[in-house]
Amino acid sequence: MKVLVYGIGVIGSLTVHELCKAGNDVTVVSRGCWKEVLERQGLQIHSGKNKWIDYPKVLSKYDGQVYDVVFSIMQNQQQANILDTLAEIQAKYIVLVGNNLQSAEMQHRLEEKGKHPNDILFAFQASAGLRHEDYTEVVSFNQTEFTIGHLKNELCFEEQTFFQKLFCGSNMKLCFMDDMESWLFCHVAFILPAVYLSYGHHCNLRTVTMKDITMYVQATKEAYAFLKSIGMQIRPKNDDKNLVGIRGILLKLILWSIAKTKLGALIASDHCRNAVAEMQHLDDSFNVLRNKNPYLEMQNFDELRSKMPTWDRLYQEYKKE
Repeated sequence: MKVLVYGIGVIGSLTVHELCKAGNDVTVVSRGCWKEVLERQGLQIHSGKNKWIDYPKVLSKYDGQVYDVVFSIMQNQQQANILDTLAEIQAKYIVLVGNNLQSAEMQHRLEEKGKHPNDILFAFQASAGLRHEDYTEVVSFNQTEFTIGHLKNELCFEEQTFFQKLFCGSNMKLCFMDDMESWLFCHVAFILPAVYLSYGHHCNLRTVTMKDITMYVQATKEAYAFLKSIGMQIRPKNDDKNLVGIRGILLKLILWSIAKTKLGALIASDHCRNAVAEMQHLDDSFNVLRNKNPYLEMQNFDELRSKMPTWDRLYQEYKKE
């Protein structure tokens, strides 16, 4: 199938690799130094002891051709800026991949541009890593989970078959979701306390204590409770039950163990260090959302947030050279 991809960061790089591995005709849109790297040496990915290289076609802008699907894999605040471009692309499906607290608004804008609701999908890919000057370092396990669905309903059989064929032969594990808006909100509710914890420890999670981890889990519980109070569903279903009882204890031990290794840096703190603008956007958006139920107390959530530096300070500390 013919695939067009915007956004070749960590998640975009791995998605492109899996699409190429599945035998698709993949084209990427890239600019600047990274475009030169891709044209000169291909897309190189390091994942543990594995090293992969792919050679997708590289463009600086849309070429007017017809594609089966276009993926936009960008930070939340960047997606809004590319919607007009995506609406002009001749493709059966548009898939917006990544953290997104404005999914409903983005779908509405694309519909206003003439896109049918069934052609608009939202997704999230569960990988992490760091993009270096000439290669991408990725943390992924045996199979990389790719959660995908419409804003408020699951893909039909025909649509599921399309994406199964698209990734057939790859290591991408497709998870079809019936309510991607709720899933994306729950995901942000889970990661924001980790963001606050990372910044509060100067992006060095090795210094966190079990008390910090416990506060993180409690903050996530509070965020889930808030989402339910404004009508959001918990997605994946019953995911909030992983925060209590025996499951909650196991989760704390797992999180504490991850925090003490390089895995914690690649999954959380390195991303926080390199994506301050995205983290601020998610934080601002979630705080606006809290106006829907301003009387619900979120003591642990707010305490974690209060312990991190100001956003101005974070921009100064982690500004790119």
